[in-house]
Amino acid sequence: MSSGRKRMELPKKKEDLNNIVEEVERTHEHEEEHEHSDIEDVVSVLELLVDSLNANIKSLDSTIKAQGKEIANIYKVLARIVDACTSDNEGEKVSALKEAISILNQ
Repeated sequence: MSSGRKRMELPKKKEDLNNIVEEVERTHEHEEEHEHSDIEDVVSVLELLVDSLNANIKSLDSTIKAQGKEIANIYKVLARIVDACTSDNEGEKVSALKEAISILNQ
């Protein structure tokens, strides 16, 4: 009974075997080079992403510092407004409100 498949025959000559071994080695070396190339590409992309993240962090840091200064100014203005509201002296009220305006114009 035949299964319809042909059996693979191994080469009989040593020269043919050597040719097959060399071909397999060349194929394997090429695959390793390709794998190394793929890894280098991945590392390159990762380095670019890390650089991009670092740039974003620096941008966020400067934004956070600027917002921190603005929040501090808001508290200073509110403090001057509270001073103006709680003062009985008209001159002190005007002075406190002028300071608040000065802070807002900075």
